[in-house]
Amino acid sequence: MKYTLKIAAIAISLVLVAFATPEKKVNKLAAKVWKDKEVVIQTMEVPADLKPDVLTLSVVKSEGKIIGYACYTSAFGCKIGGCAAPSNPNYQSYETFDYIVVYDTDLNIKKVDIANYGGEYGYEICRPKWLKQFIGKNHGFKLEDDIDGISGATVSAKFLIDDLNSLGAKLETTDLSNLSASAN
Repeated sequence: MKYTLKIAAIAISLVLVAFATPEKKVNKLAAKVWKDKEVVIQTMEVPADLKPDVLTLSVVKSEGKIIGYACYTSAFGCKIGGCAAPSNPNYQSYETFDYIVVYDTDLNIKKVDIANYGGEYGYEICRPKWLKQFIGKNHGFKLEDDIDGISGATVSAKFLIDDLNSLGAKLETTDLSNLSASAN
């Protein structure tokens, strides 16, 4: 009986997590990053040059002052049915995963979190200890140089690194101060 209740509780938890919106996930992560402050998250209009890369862009405020930004976006993972080298891929045959990046006002990464990883392979990139390697920088990450590889997630790690490099570089050239926002 206890085993059945435990399984039911886990199943309900997974269903609830699966239906959490990107905004709710961003709010939760931003509150965790700035746990000593009361934060207000406002979803911003995503600029045209960022639309292919960003699903949701938010500004994080505390006491009316901007303290950071958060992006909810997707990246490619392993090839459907197994992993293959990411060079010259047919992107239609790759799984995707969602992740959140929280930046400070200088657009340096404060936290990276894998919000939804549904693939069978490469899920090792979800480990918080591995994701901590990105904190403090915006882009310019190189696998095996300043980012350690991770066994079992080579392809997913490479795609995440490439994605973070591209997103960070694009955000640096975007004027975020002139974007309209709405409170969540």
